[in-house]
Amino acid sequence: MPIILTSPPPPHNPTQNLDSKSIENIIYFDIKNTQASAHASAIVDISSISAASFMLLYFGGSKEGARDVGIYQSFFTPSKQDGRNFGTWSEPHRLLDADSLSQMSGVFIKKLGNPITFMDTQGRAHIFVVGVSMGGWATSRIYWLMLDRKDLHTLHYVKALHISPFLNISHLVRTPAMLTNEGGFILPIYHELARKYPLLLTFSPQLKLDSIMRPTQMTALLQPSFVPLSAHTSIGIYRTYKMYDNTLFVSICGSECVTKPSNLKNYDSSSVLFSMQDSIFLLHNKPSSAQGNKREELWLYRLDKVSLSDSIVHFKALFMLDNLPYSEVSYPSVAVGMESMGETIGGEFVSIAYTYGRKFIRVAFVPKSKLIAHIDSKNIESSKDNK
Repeated sequence: MPIILTSPPPPHNPTQNLDSKSIENIIYFDIKNTQASAHASAIVDISSISAASFMLLYFGGSKEGARDVGIYQSFFTPSKQDGRNFGTWSEPHRLLDADSLSQMSGVFIKKLGNPITFMDTQGRAHIFVVGVSMGGWATSRIYWLMLDRKDLHTLHYVKALHISPFLNISHLVRTPAMLTNEGGFILPIYHELARKYPLLLTFSPQLKLDSIMRPTQMTALLQPSFVPLSAHTSIGIYRTYKMYDNTLFVSICGSECVTKPSNLKNYDSSSVLFSMQDSIFLLHNKPSSAQGNKREELWLYRLDKVSLSDSIVHFKALFMLDNLPYSEVSYPSVAVGMESMGETIGGEFVSIAYTYGRKFIRVAFVPKSKLIAHIDSKNIESSKDNK
């Protein structure tokens, strides 16, 4: 039976920024961080269950992998001033740490890593987080929790994902799930020990793990990001781990999966896909030079769908979203609202959260009109080429 993919639930709250930095109509917020380091954020539209428009998660602590790392939570809430729409991010709240996850799971947890979050079509807010009991990330497990619908500061433990009948370790998560019409979801994860390969986990509306699939037999590919390409197909990209001349690979999955090289390089960085108006976009670290820092520029690309039938898949650079010389703007996450929501933050903007220099999380609200302009200009160029 084919899986029918769908988009996330739409938002409904209007807002605009008051105190942020704005460049070319892109609105930037810097999320206050009281910890020495912040990284690996996840943003989700929660307006269907909350007065807030968005929830942001990230891990903060003395450094990545430290025992004091916790998962922090912040909410974006709309407000009005002098008849104009504004909004603010709340003070980050420590939602989860190693000790509290240990108590909930009944398993000793030494440290926490990447959190991801998404809403399914039944209005359930899911959180998956990486936890380590011994050693490093290669011995990690994925833990599944859900937010209470009446109190989004309250977590309910679901379980640790059991993917292998053997050691069941070295599984990590980085990007949110694709949703299915019937209320289930398809979660991209990856196995990091030794061969390093991606997996797609399909869950039923009753939250039962129905199937596990490898979208590619290639190894050294981590942190898969998948989005629907059509009602019955999906497309995914990966973080390339120091092989294949650093080529960014693309998988197109229907009844079977086909993996092809792209025209881009991936220098061991997390890239993510998102879709809008029948177009697929890519957030990707583009090196400013061959010798430079590979994560100091974050760019937005658009997929050339025609190239999916070619031997090499092409992405076209649209514009640089942000840069931080000699440091990093990395690990992006995206929330896209429906155009039917009109003049609201979800209706007018694509919301992108990312690490800024490992010091805090920055959120950029990119006008959809800016992306649509690129889509329209590309369509005009294609029309001219076909004449």
